[in-house]
Amino acid sequence: MTKPLNERIKQKRLAAGLTLLEVADYLGVKEATVQRYESGNIKNIKYERICKLAELFHCSPTWLMGFELPSREESEAVAAAIGAGLFSEPLPTRAEASVGDDAQLSREAAELLRIYEALDVRRRVSLLAFAYKLEEGSASDGSV
Repeated sequence: MTKPLNERIKQKRLAAGLTLLEVADYLGVKEATVQRYESGNIKNIKYERICKLAELFHCSPTWLMGFELPSREESEAVAAAIGAGLFSEPLPTRAEASVGDDAQLSREAAELLRIYEALDVRRRVSLLAFAYKLEEGSASDGSV
């Protein structure tokens, strides 16, 4: 699990050797406001402030907010799947794919299929990237 925004702000501030007051001055807010950012008492920080914090801490706003980017390997695996035409046509329904009723599938497989079918394309790609990563891990050392 990634650290929440408030912990990342504090981590970066301490790593930079800055005081709450120095960060507050840079942002144009009160010292107490920055303390409340770090404590998590303020959860909705304006986009402009997050960008200024990222600038001050020399990191990306996406990292600061806890959005992790896929690794190069994950991105390449998904790109290869897309290049092979995985998402070039509408996905078949269960009937079209010759997957009849859920009784033919294990309960786990049926649940995974139900979840997958409910996802939009972007999330399907993310799920496939994660599945490729799991598959790669189990093939190399037998662990999941």
